[in-house]
Amino acid sequence: MSDYEYWFVFPVAIGISTAVSSIGIGGGVLLMPFFLLVLKLSPEVAVATSLIIQTAGMGSATITCVRQQRVDFRLAGFILAVAIPGVIGGSFLAGNLKSSAMQMVLGVMVMTTAFLFVSSEQKYMDLGKPKVDMKDAYRHSWITVPASIASGMLSTSMSEWLIPVMRSKLSLNMSNAIGTCLSIAFAVSCVGAISHILMGSHANWAVIGWAIPGVIIGGQIGPRITKRINERLLKEAFVFFLTLVGIHLVYNSY
Repeated sequence: MSDYEYWFVFPVAIGISTAVSSIGIGGGVLLMPFFLLVLKLSPEVAVATSLIIQTAGMGSATITCVRQQRVDFRLAGFILAVAIPGVIGGSFLAGNLKSSAMQMVLGVMVMTTAFLFVSSEQKYMDLGKPKVDMKDAYRHSWITVPASIASGMLSTSMSEWLIPVMRSKLSLNMSNAIGTCLSIAFAVSCVGAISHILMGSHANWAVIGWAIPGVIIGGQIGPRITKRINERLLKEAFVFFLTLVGIHLVYNSY
């Protein structure tokens, strides 16, 4: 494809960024299947491309959340301190996986994300605390380790794992949980992108050029509709779509 033939990435990026930033997860869970199944990028290129795009999209959403005072900076800093080694380790693993294995693992991760949405009973109402007790955060920090490895390896977000913990275990209100997770996703994307590039991965810059304006726009829209969201309808559509994509990825891996 020539650079102009990727024009359709722009509206797709707006839609993906709006959807994921409104519910606080990273875009990789939707960007990676799009790159692998629609654009037919190699897994190595898809991961690097996804992480660079997410840096822009999550950065845009994070700016909005900081302005709205929806980020618990102490909690985000602690989680990042635990996560960064895992992200770097995941980046190393990605360079040593075959294409079929990468699609298999991604398919399982996508379906796991769908399961987490089905099993989660967290509401988008804002009951809870604006900040958490860090002693409680220390006890539940173990979930960050596997989530960060997966993030570095597949460009998926840790948010779908962290938000249920922040809500049910740490009693953080939903809007602050989403804002904090978006800021974490931004930093993780930066670290992951740099790690992959330093390890010799290449990105598709034509796709990035069309996607970044889209994710920046979507990153501004998503956080603004969080409190107006129809949670049940969103979850049903999101779970249905993720399940189909996950099954297709696993099937393609054989």
